[in-house]
Amino acid sequence: MRNTVRRTYHTDVKIAAYAGCLPVDLIKDIPKSTLHGFRSRDHSACIGAEYSQVLAYASVLREIASCKAALIAATAIIRVAHLVRSLGVAFDSVSLIKVPEWKSKVVALVQHVSGALARDRILAILGLSRSRFSSWAKRDADCRSSPLSLCRRSYPNQLTAKEFKTIKTEFSDPVFAHWPLSSIAWGLIHSGRLSANVATILRYAKLLGLGGLHGVSKKSRKRGSVDARRLNQAWHLDVTVVTTSNNLKAYVQILLDSFSRRIIAWEASANVSGIRTTELLRTAFSRLAEAPMECVSLIVDGGSENNNRHVEAYLATVPVKKLIARVDVSFSNSMIEAVNKILKYRYLFRKPIPDLEHLHVAVESAIMDYNSRPHYALRGLTPDEAYRGKVFDEAEYRQRIELARQHRLLANRSEPHPCLAWDDTVLENYEPLAIEKTS
Repeated sequence: MRNTVRRTYHTDVKIAAYAGCLPVDLIKDIPKSTLHGFRSRDHSACIGAEYSQVLAYASVLREIASCKAALIAATAIIRVAHLVRSLGVAFDSVSLIKVPEWKSKVVALVQHVSGALARDRILAILGLSRSRFSSWAKRDADCRSSPLSLCRRSYPNQLTAKEFKTIKTEFSDPVFAHWPLSSIAWGLIHSGRLSANVATILRYAKLLGLGGLHGVSKKSRKRGSVDARRLNQAWHLDVTVVTTSNNLKAYVQILLDSFSRRIIAWEASANVSGIRTTELLRTAFSRLAEAPMECVSLIVDGGSENNNRHVEAYLATVPVKKLIARVDVSFSNSMIEAVNKILKYRYLFRKPIPDLEHLHVAVESAIMDYNSRPHYALRGLTPDEAYRGKVFDEAEYRQRIELARQHRLLANRSEPHPCLAWDDTVLENYEPLAIEKTS
């Protein structure tokens, strides 16, 4: 049997319910059967009733509450009448309206005054059936308060106005100009500023016209690579060419950990050779906190800088097995080739690089940013975090998504007028009108 806590109510609450002046917020928290008992019981017959200050003024409070409710209801009816008059139609002709803009006005007003008067009574005044009103509300796509053009009351699962603004601000920030959309979305999630699925955030970003700010045109093709399951299981080594403004052909060589996607060593120089490759590998091993548990697979291409006596001599002293792409393994070195393109097209090619010295600074800055930005394949973890052993917490992520969904439903359903123009300032400063509902 489930254990339940029996709720008790103060006597003044019961008397206030009997007098008809109980606040609306408190009425919602009281079960209907309990509230009915409060309203039907006459406390004036109880012993000591003459000492109750609330009961002494029960009739006055009941009259005030009745007048207040009547005033609110009358105001709602006047608003309905004013709308019908402004449309130039008779009350018995509202259901025959064909103009979409007029339908939108009727739907917006009914939704706005439903808290003051029962919706069925409003529809009866307008001569509208429930089914016709529901049809108008669903077809009303002119809801400018939402990028989806959907009424937030009818579709409360969509993101709230504050969440829209967070997406707009983050995706427009020039600090993230080099980041792909997925990295910005995961950054919002892991920072706690937004709790939603990545696909949902990306959808809203594109609807807001922010998707094109971070796109990179590239030819899609089927790729294959190492399926690394742990740190330092496989490394990728490659070199790419960058031409500076003074026509110097420079070489940027990087070493990538396959599991964490982290660039663990790099070099920018005017030439490339086996000696430089050896020094790059030596640097990577010197930075390891501990020796690899098993032999590291080093994926390289067939370039002379990777296949020479200097590299072979050094690899004989460390637990590394060199594998040439498309020779020793069937796939190409596409993972690091993709990273090279990211570095060039998202960072290096976006501003002029006068000489080798400036190239070195630009590459260092680009790699620091790349290693510290959320990565889609890592479920939003950064390469630095993954390399340090951090694991994505799926349970905590799902819990945050569910809590955000519940909050979103409450926020969207409490919108007093969901078809107002979508303006950040208006939406932030707007406070719902507290009104009591009468039958």
